[in-house]
Order: sequence, then structure tokens, then C-alpha cells
Amino acid sequence: MGSLTVIKSGFMSTIQDRGRIGYRRIGVPVSGAMDTKSMRDANKIVGNAESTPVVEHTFYGGIYLFNTISIISITGASCNPTINGRLVNQYEAIKVEKGDELEIHYPKRGCRSYLAIQGRLRIPLVMNSCSTYLPGKFGGFKGRAIQKSDVIFWDDDLNQIATQLFQKGEIPYFSTKIKVNISAGPEFDLLSEHAADRLFSISFKVHPQSNRMGIRLTGASISIINFDMVSSPVIPGIIQLPPSGNPIILMNDAQTIGGYPRIGIMKESELWRLGQLKAGDCISFKLA
Repeated sequence: MGSLTVIKSGFMSTIQDRGRIGYRRIGVPVSGAMDTKSMRDANKIVGNAESTPVVEHTFYGGIYLFNTISIISITGASCNPTINGRLVNQYEAIKVEKGDELEIHYPKRGCRSYLAIQGRLRIPLVMNSCSTYLPGKFGGFKGRAIQKSDVIFWDDDLNQIATQLFQKGEIPYFSTKIKVNISAGPEFDLLSEHAADRLFSISFKVHPQSNRMGIRLTGASISIINFDMVSSPVIPGIIQLPPSGNPIILMNDAQTIGGYPRIGIMKESELWRLGQLKAGDCISFKLA
């Protein structure tokens, strides 16, 4: 059995996996890693199954003391990780000795980094997932973010073999400006021709109040025909338009129903890119 101790907590570090699938019908959000690609990549590198729980760091990740020899990988945001003060590479398997201290620094690019540890974290399943849902205070490590002095355990297998090596060209580059493909949402036709043109012609900025529930956008208000809407089902990737005219892209921890017009929906295959957006980054839409 392996373990680590949290010496310094990060800005918001939580246990995440692929999320809770099949429970939205009873009002439970999916949760899970915001950047599923980086989560899968981290697990592949150390030889874990792709959906094995990992530690997701938002901005600064903190400092971890390893109490046992371990094999780890760090993916996602370019966060200049160090072991005992020495820079180590992301997107490759790293052997950590007993007593080593790993620090996940503030990212140069991107927003979230992922720490995979070879083996299986000893985190209880809640509705078939280890993911943390912070608003509901369940899942993950005691239903909360990881804190100083927490000890995380896992079942290790040092004979397990890493399965994937990443070449430099295979490592994602997280730009501060992205364009994503979307499809028209159920209420797209409520947009005037002028409003629809604005939706696809301007670049929005990510608002500082964005979080795991939704990415709030600013930069240009989009008007909509007056419409009293009954609350309807929503999923991650839905683009809602509240009365302010500033779109909201629903993300992993979003509610299961909403009362704002659903003017667009992102392709699920592109959602992981949004998990790396931070305040001030820009996003524009293209109708697929």
C-alpha cells in the first residue's frame, strides 16, 4: 500500500474520475475531471485504466510528501512540477522515492493539472464514482477539497508497466484563445438574425466567476426575444443565455434542469478543452 501526506494544500485540489454516469435523472450532476483527456493521458502513462481516480488541481496544486516509493505522472496545464525543488517533466512516468516532496506550481498555460499515481486510490465509490461533488459534499476525499495534513492511500503495484510514452508533438498546447464547434440548441431560433450573427462573430472572455458548474462569458451582450421558458433538462456543454445576455457554458457540476434558453450545445469531444480555460481567456463559436 502506498501513501502521501499533504504538506501544503492547493487552491482547489480534488479527487476526480470520469464522473457519475446515469444519475442525472435523479438530479445528481456528472462531476468528474474537467479535462477528461488529461485525466486519461495521466492514467495511461502509469499503466492505470483510463477511468482510474486522479488528483485534479485548479491553478496552484500544493506540496505532497510521498511516504512510499511510487510511480506518478503529471499532465494537463503546464505547471512546472518539481520534486525536492528540481524540475521534472510532465507527460512521462516519474519514480518518486520515499521522502520526496512534489510541488505542483501555478501553471504557465492552462488551468488544471492532473496527478495520476500507479495503482488505485483508496477512495470509496459513491454512485459508482470516486469524483468529488463539492456543492453536495460527497464523493472524493470526504466530500471536500484536499487539505493540509490529509493522508491519501492507494493500493500499489510497482510491477505494473507504463503503457504509453508521449512525444512532444502529442502533448496538448493550451492556448488562451480557442474556437469551438457548437450545434444549435433547442431555443436557438429565439435569437434574432443580428443576435445569431454576434454569437458567431465575436470573441467572448471568460469571467472570473467561472467554476466547475459553468463557464461564464463576457464581452458582448446578446439579446433574445422575450420568452417565458419552463425549466428543461440540461447537460454539460449546453450554452444558456440568461437575461444579462452573457452566455454560460454548463460544465461538469452543473444542475440537471435550467430555466434559461439553451441556444447552443458543444460537442462532447471538445468539452475537455474548456476545462483548461481561465479568467481572461477568449473563446469563440463556430456553427457545426
